[in-house]
Amino acid sequence: MMPNILFLIIDSLRSDKFPLETQHSNCPNILSLKKNGTLFSNTISSANATILSWSSIFTSQFPFKTGIRSARFNKLNQDITTSFDILKNNGYNIYGYLPKLSETIGLFPKFQNEDYLYDFYGGLSNGLAEKTIEKINSSLKSPWFFLLHSMDLHQPINVSKEFDTDEFGNNSYEKKISEIDHYIGTILKKIDLTKTILILTSDHGDYIKSTEISEQNLDFNQNSTRDQFVHKISKHTPNFLKPVKDQAFLAIEKRNQERKLKQLQNLNLQDYEKRALIAGKADKDHFLFDELIKVPFLLAGPNIPEDLLITQQIRSVDIFPTIFNSLNIKFSSDIDGINLSPLLDGMEFPESPAYIESNPLVLTNSNDVIGIRTSKFKYFRDKDDATKRVHLFDLTVDPYEENNISSDEKLVQKCENILISIVKDFSSNNSENAPESDEIEQELRKLGYV
Repeated sequence: MMPNILFLIIDSLRSDKFPLETQHSNCPNILSLKKNGTLFSNTISSANATILSWSSIFTSQFPFKTGIRSARFNKLNQDITTSFDILKNNGYNIYGYLPKLSETIGLFPKFQNEDYLYDFYGGLSNGLAEKTIEKINSSLKSPWFFLLHSMDLHQPINVSKEFDTDEFGNNSYEKKISEIDHYIGTILKKIDLTKTILILTSDHGDYIKSTEISEQNLDFNQNSTRDQFVHKISKHTPNFLKPVKDQAFLAIEKRNQERKLKQLQNLNLQDYEKRALIAGKADKDHFLFDELIKVPFLLAGPNIPEDLLITQQIRSVDIFPTIFNSLNIKFSSDIDGINLSPLLDGMEFPESPAYIESNPLVLTNSNDVIGIRTSKFKYFRDKDDATKRVHLFDLTVDPYEENNISSDEKLVQKCENILISIVKDFSSNNSENAPESDEIEQELRKLGYV
């Protein structure tokens, strides 16, 4: 009998904040999973935002090959085989819960539970865990694949009073991870890990918008209560006022940036701390720092090595080829992902460079980048012009990516050659489709694609 599969995506969970014994978050359930499974701590997402990351995870191909090109809802190419297609062909019944935005891009299948869509402001800590438990208790038809995408950690972060103490973290991000851990624990009580493979990962990371310096607590996190109120009001804005609403939003974002810069100008902060604090939803210049693309990937369940930590760089496109190999399911060789089973078996395995790209904005044009990451170097540049916005970092001596060494022309060219070898000979239609409805645009705004 094929094992069941629970695939859990914690939106915006960074690898460096994945619960470990040495960290401040209070996460006994995730720590237990780690002890009973394998953690790939150096997993690189293909993009810095949800839609493109989804396209990469569930097709095992880099986003530019899938047809899903941007936040403006280019749909999945019809000739693309998804992981869901393969699972269905091998007898899996597919269930899950996803934010409403997921239905617009043609990537996800028809789930067997009709209530699979939820509002952005829902999450594990706001009813989603209970719905999942109820669904599991209803005797899912085996073998089942259950996909659960949690938005709890996505901005704006709203920490419940029970977890809003120093016991659970140093900031709202860490405290929310502790709260998520509690609800993961409630779900795990209903899961038999001798018959179920559990995958826990993230679509992308995020900047942490709070820090403490000189006994001063700086917190630039979005206000969740205010955001929900604005969302309710804006839903009823007449169409003829939409341009005014957009201009007002961009003006407010600009003022917020100016206010934050003024607060920070006399503080002794590192560059990586500053960029995290001042990052805004409407920033035109996009970057691909590790805070945004380095995520965890945890496997637990039957035939998965226990208490194994793998630090070698892998990629999100490698997740399903690895899972399918463990299930003895055949998958296409015409993909970018590779099977990581040799690493699980303790064998040496060559590292593959990770392709990365930033996600465009919707309301205004953005300066987007593409690039590559290896365990030693990070390289990205303007997506259309290899001579513009060139960034190169030596990760071995500069893990916080503060010293741009793009003046090293030979190394830049070496990295550019790797990038070109990935994207060469591939043409696609880069035209963007307009958002299909005001409701979809609202979902985009909440996800940060403004």
